[in-house]
Amino acid sequence: MEQVSNKSCFLRMKESLAGNSKVLLIDKEGKYTANEVFEVYCGLLNQLRPIIKTGDVCLVAPLVKKETIIIMAAIISLGGVVLFGDLYIKPLDYLELLHGLTDVNHVFAFEDNKWLVKNGNSERELLFKREILNCDVNLVASKSLPSFYFLTSGSTDSRNLVALSEYSFINHIVRELSDIGNEEKISYGCVPINHVLGTCIYLQHLLTGHTIYLSESRNADLALDVIEKYHCTAIANVPTFFYMLIEKQKKHPRDINSLKYGIIAGGGYSKEQFLNIEKELGISLCSSYGMTEASTVITNSPASRPVEERCTGVGKPFPGVEVVFKDDDGNIVHNKGEICFKGYNLMLGYVEKGKLVLPVDNEGYFHTGDIGMKDDKGVYHIVGRKKNIIIRGGENLSPYTIEKKILLIDGIKDVVVVGIPNEKYGEVVAAYIASDVYKNTEEVEELLKKVLPKNEVPYILIIDDNIPLLSNGKHDRMRIRNIFISKDAHK
Repeated sequence: MEQVSNKSCFLRMKESLAGNSKVLLIDKEGKYTANEVFEVYCGLLNQLRPIIKTGDVCLVAPLVKKETIIIMAAIISLGGVVLFGDLYIKPLDYLELLHGLTDVNHVFAFEDNKWLVKNGNSERELLFKREILNCDVNLVASKSLPSFYFLTSGSTDSRNLVALSEYSFINHIVRELSDIGNEEKISYGCVPINHVLGTCIYLQHLLTGHTIYLSESRNADLALDVIEKYHCTAIANVPTFFYMLIEKQKKHPRDINSLKYGIIAGGGYSKEQFLNIEKELGISLCSSYGMTEASTVITNSPASRPVEERCTGVGKPFPGVEVVFKDDDGNIVHNKGEICFKGYNLMLGYVEKGKLVLPVDNEGYFHTGDIGMKDDKGVYHIVGRKKNIIIRGGENLSPYTIEKKILLIDGIKDVVVVGIPNEKYGEVVAAYIASDVYKNTEEVEELLKKVLPKNEVPYILIIDDNIPLLSNGKHDRMRIRNIFISKDAHK
């Protein structure tokens, strides 16, 4: 595994891409070789150098396209800060969403099939020309200045704007390449770029020279067609997308024997679901646990590890990341507690009114809010989320544990468990279930009574074809909880 280094984005790209004729970026509009990417990147650096000053925040249209990835690299190489917008929120509304967190200096918009840089009332078109670099760029990755801002999804809480440095993020994502092996591969990428996993995947390919097909669509049929056509070998996504691939592959089989590796992250899954994904898609999955505040990964179990380790837990601490469990009093405990970490990958802080605030304890640990445990082999397991614990009549119930039990029932493909207010118990369990088999709630309720103790049986139940999702593919727990509260009020 590569050692932590001060190499900037520019130096890494120059080493990996300059003079390299291998195809690097592919999307529906065409292809760029590695060398073409580097020369277009140099052309963008020349154009943007007079515009972008160190610390300038650049709001970029979140399109999964060749040009977007290169724009991102150019901005951080000039000392700017990349902040991707949201496909579902207009730029002006997004700026309003950021109000009180940070100011935006430049907006990179894609309009009329052109990339524009807007600043106040002025705008100019970006030209993607191959040029030799004729300006100064950063050669050392900064440890103290932000290079990326990520607006967290807000699936369970208020949104935070997370600041990551070039040093922490780039070092971490390059070292993560060991998750799925260092050999030549062709990845399929459709993870939203405004999510930390998406930025990680796409920038990683620029820095390492591995080929990737970029897709703006999360359509599973399209993904399978592309995997077949380009003989893709690797894919990373949330659990829900893997379930969609299996469903579509059964209805319309493609030749996807080229697939070898996958990274599954961003949501829970059962042992049975994990094994079924590997079996149906013919891949070895890397299981991992992380968050935006950790520059992605905190623990992982690479695809090379035994399947018994990968299918039940989330691996062991990533090299350079120190992980401990702490109790409610902040004491370090051995085998179960709140997961806390520190290391070179820790964020610079949350952005609050233009300032960085890093909430760590007296020992420098960041508290994730997730409850974990460690087995006798040192493998970590996620038990639940501290702030999502359902307190029913004084009993603490873990939604994560209940979900895993429900997923044992054949015919249930996905589930989200949340707590909703109740006059008698304080909170009760509510379950939103996705199934293509069951439509009758009474039938499912009887099945649930066979796998759940009485206090975990849902007080209220919804069965649907699919679970409501956020734009990044994660379960929209906040929306689901509001649906249940509204439904309960009208019972």
